Amino acid sequence: MYSVWTKTAKDAEDKIQLEKSLRNSKWILEHLDEILEDMKDSLEKTELSPTSYNSPNWAYRQAHSNGFKQCLSSIRKLINLDHKDNNDRSITS
Repeated sequence: MYSVWTKTAKDAEDKIQLEKSLRNSKWILEHLDEILEDMKDSLEKTELSPTSYNSPNWAYRQAHSNGFKQCLSSIRKLINLDHKDNNDRSITS
């Protein structure tokens, strides 16, 4: 679990409660991960269509798409509670 989840905890007891609540909600976070994976897959299928290149502003659309995929990836890393350590590695890397 990334420490960003508990960085706003007021004290040690609050931190423990936050961690416990997250771990008890793991099943919903796993379901959310599946939804986000479907969104990413759908986006990638759209990009494979040759018609996606028939736009004069294709580069802007591609940049938007890349940013959205990065956001999905960051969220999926954040909701994955099975990290081996609780450090401050970048979620976006």
